Amino acid sequence: MTTLAPEEEKSKLIATITSEARPQSGQKNRSSGNFAIQTLPSGTYALRWSAPSGVFFNVMRDVSVGKDPVVFSTVSDGTTTSYPTSRAYYIANPSGADSDFNVSVYALYR
Repeated sequence: MTTLAPEEEKSKLIATITSEARPQSGQKNRSSGNFAIQTLPSGTYALRWSAPSGVFFNVMRDVSVGKDPVVFSTVSDGTTTSYPTSRAYYIANPSGADSDFNVSVYALYR
């Protein structure tokens, strides 16, 4: 009997975003500029988010007319999510940060 080796999980950096510790001046939710999650490796099955320990935030999608929807809520370091693509995501409503922080998004694929 032959035993197949499990497929190795791989990750690819998709985006790195700098976010303010609070919503930007004049904004209700937005704490970063827009970023894209678009071109993903073949076999992508999830996104993994990397952020400083103790920092939580939402990911929202910028829409030109109407209310921006929350795509992912209470994201923190190590959170894995589905992978809808868009050119207009942003970090929103962070908590636990005292200063600007970076968020990295990785595509998980096999």
